[in-house]
Amino acid sequence: MLDLFSMTLQNLRRRRLRTLLTVAGIAVGTVLITVVSCLGDTGKAIFGAELKSMGLDGISVSSATDDALDEETLKAIRSLGTVAAAMPLTVQFSAANVGTFDGDIMACGIDAGADQVISLTERYGRLLSRGDVAGVRRVCVIDESLAEAAYGRDNAVGKTLYLRTESGETAFEIVGVSKAGSSVLQNITGYMPSMVYFPYTTLRDLTGITAFDQIAVRAKDTETLDDTKAKLTAALKRQDRVGAAYTVQDLAAQRDKLSGLMDIIRLVLQVISAISLLVAGISIMTIMLASVKERTVEIGIKKAIGATPQRIMTEFLTESVTLALIGSAVGAAVALAFCFVGGALFGVTVTLPFWTVGGVMGFAVLLGALFGVYPARMAAALPPVRALSEQ
Repeated sequence: MLDLFSMTLQNLRRRRLRTLLTVAGIAVGTVLITVVSCLGDTGKAIFGAELKSMGLDGISVSSATDDALDEETLKAIRSLGTVAAAMPLTVQFSAANVGTFDGDIMACGIDAGADQVISLTERYGRLLSRGDVAGVRRVCVIDESLAEAAYGRDNAVGKTLYLRTESGETAFEIVGVSKAGSSVLQNITGYMPSMVYFPYTTLRDLTGITAFDQIAVRAKDTETLDDTKAKLTAALKRQDRVGAAYTVQDLAAQRDKLSGLMDIIRLVLQVISAISLLVAGISIMTIMLASVKERTVEIGIKKAIGATPQRIMTEFLTESVTLALIGSAVGAAVALAFCFVGGALFGVTVTLPFWTVGGVMGFAVLLGALFGVYPARMAAALPPVRALSEQ
C-alpha cells in the first residue's frame, strides 16, 4: 500500500503544473460550497437569536384599530391561566442626544419585568422597575451599542439622554445598560437603530398616545402555545368592541417559516456551488485520460512483468482520489480560515458543523473516484502488446 501511494505522489510531481491546476479547481469548488454552508448556518443562527431577542418567539397581539389595545385588554390577557407573562409595547422612531451621539433611536415603551417576555439582560445598572412605570419616571435603559457610540465604553449608567419628540426635548437618566439585542444586525447592515427602553407610561405621557402598538405574550409552556393562542382569540372576542380587528400571531411559527425559507435558499446556493466541483471532477477525468495516453508504454511494461489489470486500475484510481483529497483539503482549510476571519472582523460567532466540512470533502473525493473510473478502466484494459508497440 505504501509503495502505491509513493508511486502516486511521484507521478503527480512529474506533472506539477497540471496537478496544481487540477487541485486548484477542486479547491475552488470546495471553498464555494463550504463558505455557502457557513454563511447559511451562521446567518440562520444569527437571525434566529436576533428575532428571539426581540421577542419573536412567543405570541403577538395587535389590532388594526388605533385604540383597541389598552390597559383593559392587557388585564384580560394577563388573567389567562396559560399566559406566563404579557408585556405592552409601544415603539417610536425618534432622535436622541447622549454624549457624542446625536441621531436616530428606536424608543421602546415597555413595562417592568419585560425580560420575562423578551430577551433583555442588564449589563450594567438595572432594568426598569414597577416604580418607574407607576411613577412615570424619566429614566431609561440603553443598549451597549449606543453606550459605545456615545462614550466609547459600554457603561453609561448615570449619564443623561435627551429624547426629542413633538412635545420638545426631555432629559432621561440612564439607569441601566442592556446587552445589545440587535447589535449583529446593526453591525452588518448599518440599518437597525440603537434601542432605548422607557417606561411605557412615560412614553405615553410624552407622545399622548394611550394605546399600545402590540402586546407580546409568552406562554407558560411551548406545548401550550396553540392552546394559549386559542384562548387569547376567545378572550379578545369577548371584549366586544365595535371595529376592533384583533390579530393574534404565533411568532414562533413565523420564525420557523423564515428558518425554513433560509434553508431552501442555502440549499439552492449549495447546488449552484456544487456545479464548480463537478467541473473540477471533469478536469480530473481529463488529466487522467491524458496520463493514460502518456504512460501507455509504462502500462505495457508493467503488464508484461506481471501487473494485473486490477493493479493498474487501482494505481490510476488512487491518483484521481489523491488529487481530489488534496484539493478538497486545501479548499476546506481556505474556507475555514475565510469564515473564521470574517466572523472575527464582524464580531460574529461562526456556526459551521465539522460534519459539513467532512461531507464536502467526502463529496469531492467521491467525484474524484467516479471521474477516475473511466480512465482507470481504459488503462487496465490496454493490451500489453499494443502498449509496447507504442514505444
